[in-house]
Amino acid sequence: MTSVVESLPSRMRALFIEVIGSRNPGLLAALMNHAEPTSSEREQVEDILASEFDLNLRPDEEPADRGIQVDNLLGAFLMRWPIRSS
Repeated sequence: MTSVVESLPSRMRALFIEVIGSRNPGLLAALMNHAEPTSSEREQVEDILASEFDLNLRPDEEPADRGIQVDNLLGAFLMRWPIRSS
């Protein structure tokens, strides 16, 4: 079985582990132990990464380098596991 984390592009995994693990270690553990995130897990990842993106804006409201990396990570996650509307 390939975990959710292992399914992300290799260049993005360390950032995903750092951000999700620092905000919600239980969520990270779950994502490392199954192949597809639940709807709730998808929403939690989106919320955490969006919040991290907001923390990495320059004074002119443009993303700093880390903000760009987080935005790319969020895009990759949502391309693989889109948020499904009910």
